[in-house]
Amino acid sequence: MIDPYETESSFLNDPAKEFGVQTGMNDVEILRVTKINIIARGRRYGRIWLLKGLREELRDAPAYRRQLQKEFEIHSRLHNPAVVQAVGVEDIPGLGISIVEEWIEGKTLAEIMREGKLTKMERRRILREIIQAVGYLHSMGVIHRDLKPSNVMVRNAGNSVVLIDFGLADTDDYVELKQAAGTPGFISPEQQNENPPGVADDIYSLGKIMRELFPEYPSISAKCTGELRKRPKDTRQLQRLIDRRERLPRRIIGAIVLAMIVLIGFLTFSHIYSLSRSAREARVSIADARNDASDARKRVELLNEKNLQQQTRMAQLTDSLNEVTDKMKTAQEELNRVAAYNLMKERAYKAGRGRIDATLAYYDSKVFSRFSGDRKEFNDSMSALNNALKHIIDTFCDSMNFPDLSPTDRQRIKAEIFNYYASELTLYQVKWQKEVYPSLRQEHENRNPH
Repeated sequence: MIDPYETESSFLNDPAKEFGVQTGMNDVEILRVTKINIIARGRRYGRIWLLKGLREELRDAPAYRRQLQKEFEIHSRLHNPAVVQAVGVEDIPGLGISIVEEWIEGKTLAEIMREGKLTKMERRRILREIIQAVGYLHSMGVIHRDLKPSNVMVRNAGNSVVLIDFGLADTDDYVELKQAAGTPGFISPEQQNENPPGVADDIYSLGKIMRELFPEYPSISAKCTGELRKRPKDTRQLQRLIDRRERLPRRIIGAIVLAMIVLIGFLTFSHIYSLSRSAREARVSIADARNDASDARKRVELLNEKNLQQQTRMAQLTDSLNEVTDKMKTAQEELNRVAAYNLMKERAYKAGRGRIDATLAYYDSKVFSRFSGDRKEFNDSMSALNNALKHIIDTFCDSMNFPDLSPTDRQRIKAEIFNYYASELTLYQVKWQKEVYPSLRQEHENRNPH
């Protein structure tokens, strides 16, 4: 039986090509060996780095060297907090030519799921972050092709999601190494039939992950893994399906509350109408008693008894009405408090976004608008912008001037601001890549003529 969290993925055929390298890495320690790669870690400049090279018997094979080159070329173009960063290629003693990647301190989603300690809110957040990260890949023209819980890491610091292992990733601008690839249990039927890679392949894998991580939405995961024409066309459409499903319970609760209010109103009206009718009957009985002197005393006693009962019922009704009024007043006060609290959260989130927008505007006018086309200067400035935004987010969230916010909402606001920063930085980078490098703009226009 195949373990979907541990099954090894690989190309179904061999890839190829030589490329340049750098040197230098200390304290290299091999972590694991796969059918093709050696995974290790090393230290340099006081930091830990992940190293990915080829097995010794495969290092001189052109096909596997081209495969490693393609992985780095695709991976290095991705700059997003939800994607592990590839920083270079080096010739590491004992490993050979290796990709140097950011070291992620955390656990894989497969490990966390096996522990079984995730709450529903945490599972919902992780799923949303995975979908957003895959959406970023697709916006950059990259198909991961190997999405599975063991290729998703959750950082110890902040619990944010990071996608790893781009060994099978592909884009439209490569014409080689297009053969079918993936992990059994997560690879789409189209890829198994060697169709060209596309967004639908990652959507299929997301459906498989959703089935394991968030089984509460079986119809959505089934739609992702069903017929190709019925799958969500992209990650935004998939997220809309999830959001619509999450809003359904709130609508049901609202309908129940409204029905209860209508029912209470109807019962109250019926009670008042009944008392009014009883009062009219009492007056008629008194009039009849005056016309019948022999029976007057008995009727008066009967009427007095009925009046006493009516007064008791009126007192009970008054108490009920007062109770309903008090509850409605309390409910209104709670609604007002919740509305004020939500407004405070929105202001906090808006303030955080405002600082991000102001920083992007500053870099627009003071930095990127003055570039002459030097790629290193552009990349260094983009890295400085990324670090500045991270510092602004951390500083703002640590000193958030909204003392009444709960710790949970502070964390949620920080996560939402972080997601906003990641999305805006991606759009910003694409924009200035087109502006600074005319060749990239021409390539984009050729790819998207409309």
